[in-house]
Amino acid sequence: MMNSILLTPEKNRFQLFKRDGISIVRIDRLVSENEMSFTHFPALSLAVFDDANLVLWSEELHTYVQADTPKEASIGRDFSVWDSLTIGINTRQEPLDFCIRLYYINNPSD
Repeated sequence: MMNSILLTPEKNRFQLFKRDGISIVRIDRLVSENEMSFTHFPALSLAVFDDANLVLWSEELHTYVQADTPKEASIGRDFSVWDSLTIGINTRQEPLDFCIRLYYINNPSD
């Protein structure tokens, strides 16, 4: 089942926990819900952290954008949840007013 969460400058991270029965999370895509196009803001990146706050993966969102959908970044990556997993938006300290919906699947079956 596809889940989503809205990420903003005030709430730019969220956590998933193994204790909730989540062993794998698939990050499907991110969609800008305001007028911001990911191609115009190369400072925006998505990062995934483990329970020790070590970076498991971090990529700039503009590299996952198709030319015909500049407000959508298709990721399609799976991550294991050992104890907890944190997913968040990083702006490299640039003051950006973003409103991004992250779509993800807990325990994908394929």
